[in-house]
Amino acid sequence: MSTDHNLSDEQLSAFVDGQLDMDEKSRILGALNADEDLSRRACELRRLHDLVRHAYDAPPTPPFRRPLDTHGRGWRQAVAAALLLAMGGTAGWVAHARQHQPLNLQAMYLDEEKAFQTSALEQAPAHGEYKVLLHLSSAEPEKLERALDTAEQLLSTYRRLDQPIEVELVANAGGLELLRADISPFAERVRALQHQYDNLTFMACQTALDRLRRERHLSPDLLPEALITPNALEEILSRLQQGWVYISV
Repeated sequence: MSTDHNLSDEQLSAFVDGQLDMDEKSRILGALNADEDLSRRACELRRLHDLVRHAYDAPPTPPFRRPLDTHGRGWRQAVAAALLLAMGGTAGWVAHARQHQPLNLQAMYLDEEKAFQTSALEQAPAHGEYKVLLHLSSAEPEKLERALDTAEQLLSTYRRLDQPIEVELVANAGGLELLRADISPFAERVRALQHQYDNLTFMACQTALDRLRRERHLSPDLLPEALITPNALEEILSRLQQGWVYISV
């Protein structure tokens, strides 16, 4: 593993996506030069990032297929991070709506061969019940609201159609603001949705909470409706492997 024990998978993802300042870039470059395994992970992450992004930039082409190597927690997080990098802000509403499916959302899932696929939600395999994971990583107010809008419309639409569905909204990074008791602008709406739908779950990332404590010296309480997952990236990949579909808000 890396000789820099403080280098997380999320930091490596940010490095690959060019989101770090010069000091952080220099530090990670030094770690990459000193650690062949870490360098390999960075190269694979960049390749996955480009391939998955291409799948979304060119929707008329056949679905992207990339076998998933599930060995090793660090590698699983790197794959999940590639999903987040590629899908952030790109998955969402498709312009048209069908007569009986007003929510036509672009989603990602794993097929039977554990290869990534992208399609409209209604075309993804349901296995008798749709299981949808919504991922929120931005603190932008419109995205916080969009996450709740998407969850509510999914739940109300499938309830009206008398079709089973389970929705999990997992928040990390800036998306934690939706579930923080001290600053959430939608606390009442979160409470109302949780009361109305017992097939809706709100999850907050413990890794992101730890980073707030470490870097910003904050120890925020969460809304009582929020549960905690140890790591959002691991949660996403685990759900994909369980047959859930992934939608980035």
